[in-house]
Amino acid sequence: MIFFALAFVLLFTGFTFMRTFASQQHVQPASVTERIISVDAGDTLWTLAASVKKASMDTREAVYELQKRNGLKSVALTSGQVLIVPDSILP
Repeated sequence: MIFFALAFVLLFTGFTFMRTFASQQHVQPASVTERIISVDAGDTLWTLAASVKKASMDTREAVYELQKRNGLKSVALTSGQVLIVPDSILP
């Protein structure tokens, strides 16, 4: 019984470490051609993407590029959050 309890604890401890290290996002610092913007209260990823993108670019594509560049898993933003705008969407 003690063996199974110890194996159980060891197994789930290993899963916890795997999940912890696998979920860390390391966003590369902004390059000189990229732009850094700060999120204000009420801003959405859609409105930010629409305000910084090229006129010829679809806003959906700009939102996707912003999410990908900043390692965002959702479109939820918090006030004061800093985002890096990739140069591929800048005019």
